[in-house]
Amino acid sequence: MIKPAWLFTTVAIASAVLISGCATDYTREMRPVTSSLRMDRPDLAIEEFRENFTDSTGRDRLLYLMELGNLMRLTGDFAGAENLLLQADRLSDQQRGIELGQEIEAFLSSDLALEFRGADYEKVFINYCLAVSYASQNNMEDALVECRRVNDKLRVLNQNYEENSNRYGDDAFIRYFMGILYENAGDLNNALIAYRNSASVYDSSYAADYGLPAPRRVRSDILRLSSALGMQSIYQDYASQWPGVSWENDGPDQDHGEVVVILEAGMIPARVEKSYTFVLNDRVYRVSLPAIASRRRESWSVTLSSGNAQVSGFLAEDLTGIARKNLEDHAGRDIARAVARLAVKAGAAEAGEQLVEELTEENSGISQVTGLLLSIVGAVTERADLRAWLTLPSQIFVARLRLPEGEHPVRVEVNGRIVFSDESMSIDSGEINLLFLREG
Repeated sequence: MIKPAWLFTTVAIASAVLISGCATDYTREMRPVTSSLRMDRPDLAIEEFRENFTDSTGRDRLLYLMELGNLMRLTGDFAGAENLLLQADRLSDQQRGIELGQEIEAFLSSDLALEFRGADYEKVFINYCLAVSYASQNNMEDALVECRRVNDKLRVLNQNYEENSNRYGDDAFIRYFMGILYENAGDLNNALIAYRNSASVYDSSYAADYGLPAPRRVRSDILRLSSALGMQSIYQDYASQWPGVSWENDGPDQDHGEVVVILEAGMIPARVEKSYTFVLNDRVYRVSLPAIASRRRESWSVTLSSGNAQVSGFLAEDLTGIARKNLEDHAGRDIARAVARLAVKAGAAEAGEQLVEELTEENSGISQVTGLLLSIVGAVTERADLRAWLTLPSQIFVARLRLPEGEHPVRVEVNGRIVFSDESMSIDSGEINLLFLREG
C-alpha cells in the first residue's frame, strides 16, 4: 500500500514536471516569427505566430493582441491591425491592481503565472503603432489622437514611480513624430511645441540614459518653425544654443514639398534567463531572473535620395536601449520577488518535511528525502518571465528630404541596398509625403 506521505510527494513532483513542461519559453516560441520578419515576410510571420500561439484568451492576451496587431500593420492590413491594437489599448488600461490568486500561484511557481501587462514603453508603442496605421491611410486626425494618448498614458504611468526612479518617463521620438504630423496638417504652432518638447527630452533623459542627444535635424526644425512663425525670442534663444545648425534649406514651403521616411530597423532583442542554482542544508534552490544580453548598438546606414539630392537618416529611437534600461529599472523589484518566492518555496519544503515526519511516525529518512524532493519541485518550477513584445524594431530612423513641387524619383537605401523606389513621386508644395518602412 502506498503511504500518504509518498503519495503526497509523488503528486508534488508530477505537478512540478507538468508545470515546467507546460511553461512557455516565449523567446524560443517566437523565433520562427522573428526569423520571418527578418526576411521581410510579415505574412509568413503571421502564419508562424498563429500556429505557435493558438490561445488568445489566457493571461498572455495583451501580448497576443500586440504581436498580431503589429504583424498585421506590417502586412498592410490596417483595419485588422487597428481592431487588435485598440483592443490591446483598452485591455492595458483596464489592468489595474493585484490579482491575489495569480500572486499566490506566482509565489508557488514563477512570474509566468501572472497576467502579462507589458513594460511602459510597450504600452506606449501600442499607440505609436496605431498612429502609424492611421497615418499610412492619410488619416492624420486619428494619428494625432494616438500621439496625444501617449502624453496622457505617460502621465498616468509616471504617477506609479518615485521621482526620477523611472528612466522612461517620456518619449522624444514620438514627440518628434507628433510634430511631423502637426506640420503636415498645417498646424505649425503645435508642431513647434512638439519639436521643442522632443528636443528637451533628447537633451535630458535620452542623452543621459541612451547616449542619444537631440539630432541636428530636430534642432533645425525648431529654428525653422520659430523663424517662420515670427517668434524671434524663441528663435534667438535656440540659435544661441546651436550656433552651427543651419535650417534654411529644410522643410516644406510655398515652392517645395518634403519626403519624410520613418524606418523601423532590426528586431528588439529577446530576453534571456539568468539562473542561479545552489544547495544549502540538503535542499536545492534556484533563482531565475530575466535579462537582455549586452551587445553593441547595431549599425545602420539609411539614405533618402532623389537624383543628386541626398540625405542621411538619423537615429531617432533606440528601443533596444530603452528595453534594457527598463529591465534594469525593475531589477530591484524582480530580485525582491525572486527572493520572496524562494522563501515561500523553502517554507513549503520545510512544512512538507515536517508533515511527512509526523505521518511516518518520525521516520527522518523519509521526511528528509521529502524535503529534498519538494525543494527540487521549487527549483524546477522557478522560471524567469521572458515575455516581451518581440515584433517591435530595435531602432527607428528618420530621413527628411525637401524637393521642388512636381514629379521626382525617390529612393531609400539601407546599408547600400534599395528598400524603396518610386520613379515618379508627386510632390506638392507645402505638403509632406510620409513613408513608413521596415527593414531587418
